[in-house]
Amino acid sequence: MIIERPGIYDLSESEYHSDPCTAPSLSSSIAKLILTQSPIHAWMACPRLNSNWEPLNKKTFDIGRAAHREALGKGANWVTIPNDLLAANGAASTKTAKEFIENARANGKTPIKESEAESVRAISAKVNGRLREMGIALNPKCSEMAAFARIDGIWCRCLVDNAPESHRAPLYDLKTTTDANPETIARTIMSYGYDVQAQHYRETWKAATGEDRPFRFIFVEKEPPYEVCVVEIAGEDLMMAEKRIKRAREIFRDCLERDNWPGYPLEVVQVKLPEFYQSRWLEREALEADYMAQTGDDIINIGRSRLQMVGE
Repeated sequence: MIIERPGIYDLSESEYHSDPCTAPSLSSSIAKLILTQSPIHAWMACPRLNSNWEPLNKKTFDIGRAAHREALGKGANWVTIPNDLLAANGAASTKTAKEFIENARANGKTPIKESEAESVRAISAKVNGRLREMGIALNPKCSEMAAFARIDGIWCRCLVDNAPESHRAPLYDLKTTTDANPETIARTIMSYGYDVQAQHYRETWKAATGEDRPFRFIFVEKEPPYEVCVVEIAGEDLMMAEKRIKRAREIFRDCLERDNWPGYPLEVVQVKLPEFYQSRWLEREALEADYMAQTGDDIINIGRSRLQMVGE
């Protein structure tokens, strides 16, 4: 299928990730590579530009993928690896287990162990239970909706985990994480550029449909108690994300037009380390100098005297 017109499409994951537009398109993951690394990194991740591109299948992604399917009712299906194929220590390291995993992936399925399947079911139950408590209903028919649109002269795309039927309802994205504490989530958003993802999704959806929707993340922990935190990024932070994603589009368009994808600077770069790093050393120097002034001894000898006492 070739996407020639802006709109919302119901595609398989493989169809979406193959980038089916009439020209290479910008996804949020490619935009983040442009902003945090370089255009050549983005080129490597673009299936329409890099003829050697292959979908990334990492074991660390499997729980998240399976949880998406279970909680949202759509997406790549998952299968359990039979216990009798596993090694004595429970690892999927035997020849038969590896063959099972390879065949599953070839058929578009996510292979996980039975113990992991239990976690996936628990994650799904916790997510849906918490959303019901909050009065949020996610219709499986509205899951995995692909939006395509032209913005600033280029094709943009996004795959929305769930887009409720009400045109005023937020778009939702489900993320599995190790810590869903709101304070930790703020750092996670900065580390992974989720603010850029949120704004890219909002702008692409609006350009495709005319709907100006809010955007929310559903973070769920991968370990018990599988706690859930629903997050909406503050308006002023989305304004800054708007600047970032606009710059990513400008760079992507320029590189496409020139067919030139630069990497890091072709010059010797002078790196200035952050102030907090130097401040920590200055604090240590001051502490050691104060100890020397008070005792006439080097602070390192505290450790030596303790070692001597233990030896005695």
